[in-house]
Amino acid sequence: MSAKRGESPTERRVAAYFAACRQENKTPTLPGLALALGMESREELERRAACPGRVGAALRLARSQVEEAQLQAMFQKDTAAGAKFLLQADFGYGGKPHPKKEAGKPQETVITVEVPESHG
Repeated sequence: MSAKRGESPTERRVAAYFAACRQENKTPTLPGLALALGMESREELERRAACPGRVGAALRLARSQVEEAQLQAMFQKDTAAGAKFLLQADFGYGGKPHPKKEAGKPQETVITVEVPESHG
């Protein structure tokens, strides 16, 4: 994979991680992304993604790409249960609030999804 002009090292490593996942037919995960970036944990990834600037933006975009891959995996019969668990644990989907730490203080995130009733 060739580097795009002006791409940061972080952006190149993120692109390489997603390319490897596609090549190996693996669903991307936050811990996998963190490890590919040389970070010790998913929490470190979250802290760095919260920072302003290009690297933080690249990490937030990568996090959204992992979330999208997990959502798509929910529609695959053989990966649905695992993807559902990861979406609930890592992205706050489901009935329980997802605590996020900012400056050492936990915050609650509540997501409400309304599904319209189908008629017919």
